[in-house]
Amino acid sequence: MERTAPTTLRLERVLVGRLARVGTLAALLSASANAVVLAIASSFLGAVVIPPDVTVTLGQVVVASVFGSIGAAVIFAVIERFTRHPVRIFWGAAAVGLLLSFVPIALAGATGSSAVTLALMHVLAAVTNVGLLTKLRWKG
Repeated sequence: MERTAPTTLRLERVLVGRLARVGTLAALLSASANAVVLAIASSFLGAVVIPPDVTVTLGQVVVASVFGSIGAAVIFAVIERFTRHPVRIFWGAAAVGLLLSFVPIALAGATGSSAVTLALMHVLAAVTNVGLLTKLRWKG
């Protein structure tokens, strides 16, 4: 007699596996896109600087992008698990998170092109993460 896992366990494993793959893709795309934004901004506008004269590096951008993607995937998984309308709720949570992500830029005293570049990177990461993670739910 063959034993099989209950359907719910198989579906949860598929979802976790899919979430891990999509989360990894989101992290790679987010980090890559933000690296490109940093490179272009640094080339055309000068170094992206956060007072007091701390230059934003590629490593900082990549690490922040990856951790942001991991955080987004974890939040999406929790919302998916415990709510009836996970995509709608995740969009709301992501919008609030994006708005809150601008606060440290202002508190750090970043101005001009540096502030715009940092804000653009936050928006780009949010769009990448939310777009990929919410598509996860609809793909079979």
